[in-house]
Amino acid sequence: MKHKELITPLILAGGSGTRLWPISRKEKPKQFLEIFDSYSLLQLTALRCKNPIFDKPVFIVGESHRFIIAEQLRKIGIKNATILIEPKPKNTLAAITAGALYSKKISQNGPLLVLPSDHYVKSEKKFHILIKQTIQNDIIDKLICFGIQPTSPETKYGYIIRDNKNIKNATIFKITNFIEKPHLNKAKDLIKNNALWNSGMFLFKINTIINEIQSFYPAIIKNINMSVEKSIPDLDFVRLDDKYFNKVKSISIDNGIFEKTDKSFVMPTNLNWNDLGTYNALWQISNKDKNNNFIKGDVITDNVDNSYIYSDKSLVTVSNLSNMNIVATQDAILVTKLNKSNEIKSLVDILSKKNRNELTEHKVSHRPWGYFENINSNETHKIKKLTILPGKELSLQSHTKRSEHWIVISGVANVTKGNKEFILKKDESTFIPVNTKHRLANKSKSILVIIEVQTGKYFGEDDIKRYEDKYGRIR
Repeated sequence: MKHKELITPLILAGGSGTRLWPISRKEKPKQFLEIFDSYSLLQLTALRCKNPIFDKPVFIVGESHRFIIAEQLRKIGIKNATILIEPKPKNTLAAITAGALYSKKISQNGPLLVLPSDHYVKSEKKFHILIKQTIQNDIIDKLICFGIQPTSPETKYGYIIRDNKNIKNATIFKITNFIEKPHLNKAKDLIKNNALWNSGMFLFKINTIINEIQSFYPAIIKNINMSVEKSIPDLDFVRLDDKYFNKVKSISIDNGIFEKTDKSFVMPTNLNWNDLGTYNALWQISNKDKNNNFIKGDVITDNVDNSYIYSDKSLVTVSNLSNMNIVATQDAILVTKLNKSNEIKSLVDILSKKNRNELTEHKVSHRPWGYFENINSNETHKIKKLTILPGKELSLQSHTKRSEHWIVISGVANVTKGNKEFILKKDESTFIPVNTKHRLANKSKSILVIIEVQTGKYFGEDDIKRYEDKYGRIR
């Protein structure tokens, strides 16, 4: 391979996991959270790809997170990146197929590096060395997965079994099997037999992965290719065609390709890597105090050790406890044993059955026009505090199941209500009846703050009918 050939990073940012609930939620999952210092995991992933060996990155993200990713990339100076919007989550095979087919237009048949956006890599230098070493191998006909040398018999990771026979001085090995999240005794046996953790990071030539997908799933190639060909620009994004994209099966690239092809190889590495899938994992890599506690926020402890304690706002006091995981956000509190934090999924399932908003929404939710804070809600009403940034506006919209009352707290609001347009100043208010077209706009240079009281029988986002929207949310 030519050393001057640039590597295209394909960063998968479409996940919406809740394994780190309540700080991670569907609306703002862990890849967008500022877990370390002032950077999110997605930002750290993008920054690792700011190196001369890399070409412009390609991101794949879901509809609901497109403005979050655009803003986070802007904050770290990532320009000219391609952000593909997948119409519906279809697992990693569909996302990688779309990324490969789109990237082929740009780089012809260059190398493609697939990276999850929500994983932690401690050393950027080691990461670059790893990629350079891998590229030095002849990968023209190989699909390479990066395997992590296990440090313990973890049950939350997938494992890769490699063929070690008759290989001298090898840096990459044939993959013989994948084992998905084994029980503890099985994990111990796997480690004894030199199995590796599956990092979810892959490297291959674009044509190689396309040809392999074509051989096993010609329908996926056909539909994704049509989706790419019929994609349209939308502000700072490229919107994949939903008609064809939604036809494909939901399959992981591990099960769909790497377990079937004879071209799958693994590159072992001792890269300091973590998928941060549990609070215990967060605790392990975090800086801790003399009592082995990770503490963030307004927290006071007495005789507490080996614990993860996080507070988003309120004072949290903890006394005479050990091995605890305590997470307090503005609208939810989680308390569990730290070594049992991988069992949060069952709790999340209960919240899902109860249709709790806390599972999907943060108390503060960001929008392209600003953000809002949920103050209070029940079956008959919902109260929000809207902060609209200078020069921004909401869509022209209406609702069929709720009315709205607006009260200006600060700033000047330009209001559209039916056929009328007027201004509201501080302490002034207006009422928006059901089925009335309306819009809020801030045409001033100051922040506009509104208290919105919704009354009715349903307050879901799907009760918004948009007529005009400058952020491309009408399709």
